[in-house]
Amino acid sequence: MAVMAAAARAGTDRIVHLSTTAVYGEGPHTGVGVDEVLAAPLSEASRTRLLGEGHALAAGAVVLRPALVTGTGDRWVVPGLAELARRVPGRWAGGDVRISLVDRTDLARLITALALDAPAPVAGVHHAAHPEPVRSGDLLDALAGLGLLPALDGPALSWEECRRLLAARPGTVSERQLAMIARDHWYRSDDVWRLAACPPGPGPLARLAGAAPWYRAALGLG
Repeated sequence: MAVMAAAARAGTDRIVHLSTTAVYGEGPHTGVGVDEVLAAPLSEASRTRLLGEGHALAAGAVVLRPALVTGTGDRWVVPGLAELARRVPGRWAGGDVRISLVDRTDLARLITALALDAPAPVAGVHHAAHPEPVRSGDLLDALAGLGLLPALDGPALSWEECRRLLAARPGTVSERQLAMIARDHWYRSDDVWRLAACPPGPGPLARLAGAAPWYRAALGLG
């Protein structure tokens, strides 16, 4: 609230506020547009993000809700997948789950365009992922091809089987975090790129090779 008030006093005409699709809470979500499901955050962090959105919108901001962000600096998505590959080996829902991803480079380009370069100020809430959702199997195969994960060529696993295996092998990744990758969580994100006049780029899978050295170091792979 204080930051938004300061921006308003300064006469700032473009404010970009970063939130998260986690404000929607429990999935699965398949091709969801903004607010086509009710916000129902499950954690204090997500509830705080949703409250922050209200203050930002009141100040005329554009609110971005990215889902999963990959690339250099990612300390959750790919590290979490590395743990899940050990605890829940197999093809989650046969590898056909669709998820919204965005590489941090492309998200940064979008934020910059909205703040500085868009033909006109953009307001309201927008999803901020690459417009094309990624199949979980394709993501896992790409990471395995870069030597960041073992190849997950085991049996197709139902959601209930995924839950059972996760519970049987303790670790740090929660069931809620597994669900974000092992069940559909993709959100329509076309409009914001068009409004920002910002090409979305080749997609998060195409960007993984550039981040692979950072991931290898973060995962202790040498």
